Amino acid sequence: MKIIRNIIVAFSLYSKIPVPIFEWKEDDMKHNLVFLPWIGAVIGGIITSLSFVFRLIELPELCKGALYSLVPLFVTGGFHLDGFMDVQDALKSYKPKEEKLKILKDPHIGAFSVIKLLEFAIIWAAAMSVILKADDKNAVYVFAAIFFEARAAAGILSLTLKHAKKDGMLNMETEKMGRRDLASLIMEAALGAALMIYLKPLTAAIALAGLLIFCLYYKQLCYKELGGVTGDTSGYFITAAEEIMLVLIAVGTYF
Repeated sequence: MKIIRNIIVAFSLYSKIPVPIFEWKEDDMKHNLVFLPWIGAVIGGIITSLSFVFRLIELPELCKGALYSLVPLFVTGGFHLDGFMDVQDALKSYKPKEEKLKILKDPHIGAFSVIKLLEFAIIWAAAMSVILKADDKNAVYVFAAIFFEARAAAGILSLTLKHAKKDGMLNMETEKMGRRDLASLIMEAALGAALMIYLKPLTAAIALAGLLIFCLYYKQLCYKELGGVTGDTSGYFITAAEEIMLVLIAVGTYF
């Protein structure tokens, strides 16, 4: 029963998927981060299902790409994209760490976050067009798996890296988690990586190598600019990691 409540809390926090409503207790928040990748699995499952539909119904590549790209937005409600934009505003302010952390809390958006969002969308659309042009179903399946993999990596980093603040959502999510939770996330990441490599070995290896390099960059960036990670930086990580892997899948598919 407890694990079911943990799953419901995770889906309530990280997605727009309707779940039963109940009064949350402290134990209900204890392991919810372990189930963050499951939201990625739902996204990947919907994308995979769409790929089967697209084999039966002929649609222009632009329509296919748009539908694939809208799935994570519909499932999450743009939850992680919000963190991505907040981090961009903070980084581009070039202010001290304390001021950057205040910007992360500001509900308003700045010009730099909009510019970076447009840049993100253009790069995403370009990479998606390459994959669809190749008409490689395995490349689409690997793409579907990146949403699971990015969230598993985000969970691991949230548990292992220093936090920038002693309060906030990330602390609330991780303070009761232990080694078993970390082991579960590592196992999930390993299973996701194995699936990607099974589907398209070289392309998946390139994408996973890019993810690993980005993990190292993310740690250095957060420590230098913010003094650690936050809930917003986790959203930034997931969004950026997905795009990096998508671009590398496109590169591997093209060549």
